[in-house]
Amino acid sequence: MPRRSDSKERMIAAARRLFREHGYRGTALSDVVTESAAPRGSMYFHFPGGKEELAGEVTLLHVGDHIAHINRAAAATSTAGQLIEAFIGRIRDELIASNYREGCAMAPIVVESMPASDQLNDATRRGFEDMIATLAARLAEKNVPHSRATQLATLAWTSVEGALIVGRVLRSPEPFDLAISQLAATAETEFNDSIS
Repeated sequence: MPRRSDSKERMIAAARRLFREHGYRGTALSDVVTESAAPRGSMYFHFPGGKEELAGEVTLLHVGDHIAHINRAAAATSTAGQLIEAFIGRIRDELIASNYREGCAMAPIVVESMPASDQLNDATRRGFEDMIATLAARLAEKNVPHSRATQLATLAWTSVEGALIVGRVLRSPEPFDLAISQLAATAETEFNDSIS
């Protein structure tokens, strides 16, 4: 029999996938239980705060995954432009692999749960701040000036969120490819300006 923490982790992962495909409001707690194959009573055992508590956990998982991806991409690339390409390219490839069904897990939480509890609002705000700060730090390590690195990281995340929406609607990777080419070129310009 699975440990309770295993069923909790399965429920969080299932909710993340469902939020990405159906949105926050479009996902019922019963859908999460079914998708995760968790015992029915385990939902309120693990998440006594209900759907908002589950959404907070989904936010933590989503942010942690993206931060790890940014750090792996930074370790595997040598320039800021290559980092941008690897970072945004993975998100593009995940959307394509899902047949354009799975967008961002956090965007529907933000858009569809307003007004949410202060705790959930804080979790999503901190999540985006942490992802932006991580990308900015890795860009700065690749010689993009710090103030510009933060601006570029914010623009990259803004472009990713927009590309997820437009890419899903058009069923095309083109919004991502455009974002990659423009942002990678900007990152390379920042690098070249910093060393000249």
